[in-house]
Amino acid sequence: MRILIINPPAENTVIENPDEQGEEFLEADSFGAFPPLGALYVLTYLEQNTQGHQFYFKDCVAERTRYPELRRYIEEVRPDVVGITSFTIGLVDVMKVAGMCREVNPAVHLCLGGHHPIAYPKEASELPLFDSIVVGEGEIVFTELVKCLEKGADFTHIRGVYTRDSIKPFLANPTTDKRFLARVSVPAAYVDDIDALPVVDRKYIRQNKYYNIIGSSDDLATIISSRGCPYRCTFCDVPIKSYRERSPAAVCDEIEQCLAMGYKEFRFYDDLFNINDKKVIAFCDELDRRGLRITWDFRGRVNMVTRESLRRAKASGLRMISFGVETGSDEGLKHLRKGTNTQKVRDAFKWCREFGILTVADYIIGLPFEKTVADVKRNIDFLVGLDPDYAQVSILKLYPNTEIYDQAVAAGVVAEGRWQEFARNPTKGFVVDHWHQHLDHQALAKLQKWAYRRFYFRPRYIARSVFQTRSRHQFLSKAKGALKLIQTNIRTAG
Repeated sequence: MRILIINPPAENTVIENPDEQGEEFLEADSFGAFPPLGALYVLTYLEQNTQGHQFYFKDCVAERTRYPELRRYIEEVRPDVVGITSFTIGLVDVMKVAGMCREVNPAVHLCLGGHHPIAYPKEASELPLFDSIVVGEGEIVFTELVKCLEKGADFTHIRGVYTRDSIKPFLANPTTDKRFLARVSVPAAYVDDIDALPVVDRKYIRQNKYYNIIGSSDDLATIISSRGCPYRCTFCDVPIKSYRERSPAAVCDEIEQCLAMGYKEFRFYDDLFNINDKKVIAFCDELDRRGLRITWDFRGRVNMVTRESLRRAKASGLRMISFGVETGSDEGLKHLRKGTNTQKVRDAFKWCREFGILTVADYIIGLPFEKTVADVKRNIDFLVGLDPDYAQVSILKLYPNTEIYDQAVAAGVVAEGRWQEFARNPTKGFVVDHWHQHLDHQALAKLQKWAYRRFYFRPRYIARSVFQTRSRHQFLSKAKGALKLIQTNIRTAG
């Protein structure tokens, strides 16, 4: 069989960050382009555990594939099985791709995977174009599905694989799996030993240039060293709560393969890389043991770094850490259930500055406890005082299957059921909700732009940023970011 996995185009993505005019302020490509590793894991496992098939992988986002070109590609491949990876915010494009596949080959088996079926298994199973969905981690169960399709056998016995009909008994008797968010109420596919999974085969994507806008190059390899996040932040919808690590040896084996393919920069894309300092130090020990000199960065938590682990990481090539700071008061951090405090935030950034590790502060405004403009500005005061190398300031986005979303529904900020309706009938024009109980969205959009101006247009910051620029990619990225801020502020003034 010819098997194709598609990461759909992002032409009709739900608007998450509208400005005062309702236009997208920060598009997805404002932050970079990253490979769909989950889908690539699925195809790699399938290829290594089946025989006699032809495999195809299409990352429409990275390849900037428009729909006419995608149609020609599908007509050329004429796949028998298509797996489409998905997020709910990209569902309009998902359905458009599925419709195109069905037109080219009416007999094609269409399977929907990714985050969306985990968040909305009932609605996903009822989408008319799809023959099956995968709820959970897809490597093993998608392979089992393909084997059943090859034999013409029933596949509804596979845990985590559902059709419109086979899911009904599970919806009638919801279950709870502590490895997942409580909202995941049907049995989901799960991989206990992620070290047993093969290294993703980057031959399918090596022609693409992936990058982080604040990275050091335009040829980035992303790696996952763990799965899941045990924390319960009120705004986060990461569905898998159990934390599983790959061994440092397995991770370094993958790094060596990437180095052989010409990659030099590495970004750990875990939900939580630094679960503790021992993990970080063990990884550094393995890098040093093998003599691997790489540039790497990760997303992490301030309460899980130590001065010693940062010192070791810097010595082993760590360039940058993205910290989820979110807000600048102890009360606010407690409200968001971040499990930390402002002193730990200050310590982490101080240590990083001491060792020359670049820092990114991910920040949120428009939180329920910010009731006035002064509250938001006080929050940004903490960010400016923290003085990270980069800041990303978002307006709180109310995603379903989160505690803060439930709070918004209870407060009448969000109409209950609107995401379910979108999941059943995805149409253009849907916009993510924000907490507008105290400040309307226009006010929050203006404050977001003000926060960016205040942070990035400080003379001291500009001077330091120029001094730190080391490559053409960094120069162009910074110039693009500055131009974006200037253009949006001109549009607002007009």
